[in-house]
Amino acid sequence: MATMLLRTKLRPRALRLTAYRPTRFKSEIPFLRIEDGTFYKKYPTSEDTSNPPLFPNLNFTLPAIYVNGATKEAPPQHWAIIGPAGRTDLLHILRGQHICIPPKARSYPYLLTDEIAEKDPRLRVIENAVQYVGFSGEGSGAIGGVRGAYLSARYESHREETDWTVLQYLRGQTSLNPMEGDENGTLHDELSLQRTIESLELGNLLLLPVSSLSNGQTRRARIAKAILSKPELLLLDEPFMGLDPVAVRKISNLLHELAKKSAPRLILALRPQDKVPDWITHIMVLGNDHKVLLQGPKPAIEDTLNVWSYVANKSKPDSLPDQQAEILEKCTADLKAGVLDKELLGDLVAHTNEIKSTEVHAPLGGEPVIDMEGVHVKYGDKVVLGNWQQNVNGEAKDGLHWRVRRGQRWAILGPNGSGKTTLLSMVTSDHPQAYAQPVKLFGRSRLPEPGKPGISIFELQSRIGHSSPEIHAFFPRQLSIRAALESAFAETFLSKPKLNIQRDQDISAVLQFFQPYLDPNYAPGEVPKISTAGLPSLTKRTHVKLGTYALMDHIVGYADEILFSELTTAQQRIVLFLRAIVAKPDIVILDEAFSGLSAAQRNACLHFLENGERPKRRALNVQARSSKESEFRFTGLTEDQALIMTSHVADEIPDSVRYYMRLPSPPGTFNPLDFRFGILQSKTTLRHPQTWEAAWSPPDAFIKHARRTWRRKQHTLPVQDMTEFEWWSI
Repeated sequence: MATMLLRTKLRPRALRLTAYRPTRFKSEIPFLRIEDGTFYKKYPTSEDTSNPPLFPNLNFTLPAIYVNGATKEAPPQHWAIIGPAGRTDLLHILRGQHICIPPKARSYPYLLTDEIAEKDPRLRVIENAVQYVGFSGEGSGAIGGVRGAYLSARYESHREETDWTVLQYLRGQTSLNPMEGDENGTLHDELSLQRTIESLELGNLLLLPVSSLSNGQTRRARIAKAILSKPELLLLDEPFMGLDPVAVRKISNLLHELAKKSAPRLILALRPQDKVPDWITHIMVLGNDHKVLLQGPKPAIEDTLNVWSYVANKSKPDSLPDQQAEILEKCTADLKAGVLDKELLGDLVAHTNEIKSTEVHAPLGGEPVIDMEGVHVKYGDKVVLGNWQQNVNGEAKDGLHWRVRRGQRWAILGPNGSGKTTLLSMVTSDHPQAYAQPVKLFGRSRLPEPGKPGISIFELQSRIGHSSPEIHAFFPRQLSIRAALESAFAETFLSKPKLNIQRDQDISAVLQFFQPYLDPNYAPGEVPKISTAGLPSLTKRTHVKLGTYALMDHIVGYADEILFSELTTAQQRIVLFLRAIVAKPDIVILDEAFSGLSAAQRNACLHFLENGERPKRRALNVQARSSKESEFRFTGLTEDQALIMTSHVADEIPDSVRYYMRLPSPPGTFNPLDFRFGILQSKTTLRHPQTWEAAWSPPDAFIKHARRTWRRKQHTLPVQDMTEFEWWSI
């Protein structure tokens, strides 16, 4: 089975300085050849300054017929393009889009050969021979469904006429008025259809509407659709983002099988912090301003990045070989030129950073804020949550039994489609069945009980902070950054928030801390101090002492001017994360909140979540606080707040998370995961590779890494929780 490549430390291999130069590969007939080409999104003119050049003087060759000597074939090249947002533009260039100057600099010689003419004449057209698949959307939006059908399809309460099934989507049967002869779809190769369905394991999804597919299922369906068009080259933009580790391995293996057969050839575009599949043979590294920093064989690029880590970690050895010194000098020059920046450099060499172990004990926890006693959610005959048995008080009971207490930090793990979003929707009461399920929030159910009123949706909204892909999809784009944060104190996104001086200062404190990540005009330096001597006193009228944050409009004014729609996707995710915590709610729910963020942005969010505005990281299990901490409005999550988060990336989970729950794989999954929940041992975190691998292991392997926790003195869990549930410690 193919595994994901973890780039290692510097190996004693001769470094190839050609990694900095455009690399040309010998091939009798290349599939794609770019020689000193410069690209533009529209035809360049001297008057138009809004049309900068893309990848000036680009050189790139993708071989088509691999020849080494007279008889022996050389191995095919499998490319990964790593870099910031410009990687998508480069994929579009490879597929024939954007204007090329000079026009003849980009060519596709292989498409003009007799071999292609005999195989399929339509492949002479670049649009047919090269297919691009991007994964910026999810569910129906990513496959071409309608956005309005999302919520009805989400809970299968209603099927729209345009809720195409997966089989209809693959067949091309997605027209309300098909042409004659295309009533059963535009695909007529049944053998290829069945083979693709089998290889991508889509058999049990064929009758589901595409709008109800999980993230991983959507990716497989889109890749299958592209393969069925039988292209010669398939460009995949971020194919692994948002997938759980099991789905990443599965899709990586499938792509490897396709790449080995060159059916089709593959080029992947990955984020700088993503792990590179081990079957990738060549890497191109992009910098800022659409510049190519490196390209060449994977071993040479790895060695160059390892040398770069000296600059990023400020750990340059006293002496270096001439080759490494030259690479280091070029890296420094790129940093000064702005083609490379510290954030991008940190992402590229993040694999070289060692994980520091800190002993963190699980908190005892206060009163229960979430209590589930046998939750079982199904749509018709299809069970989506709770289709298992748990050992509760020594008895096997059906459904999900789970309790969350104040001060506890939980990670919800599980494959795509395992029911994580459904579980969280039971907590937030967004799910229609939340009223009928045995769920208590803050000791009360949604419906009235004898002597207890039901908890209202408005009370829940005021006590729960929530960030998720669904909120991101429907959040109003016309709000300013500050208005977006203020909506945390409102009943709806657009209703009037209930603000006061304290809440206004909380928002200003958050905006000041994250100004480097949200303000495009931010320049590091000292904040100018403004004298308040000549201002009238407000203390007597408001009974609120004005502190550091009272007069900072000159610092955070950017948040009133920048609209949510003007931010990048990553910046929007940061704003929604801040919206979830700024009101200091009793429960904070982060559903893939850090997906798509750079390593620097993610680390800033994790730091703020655990430590607030404190400049240095305080040990998580140290209770004493310095006198200076009283000056900060945020010092991280408190002992009265509970945290529940989901993520498929270990680095997105803070070390303060000490509890985990793993939901089982959907029915029909090969080598499925089973249900488990438990506690992490004090000297480990989910960021440790061994712990992360154990948490995602099938049942047999899981038991080898974990142990059943039953002694009270092993952990500080309440006696009731320890004796009532079955815990597994990893």
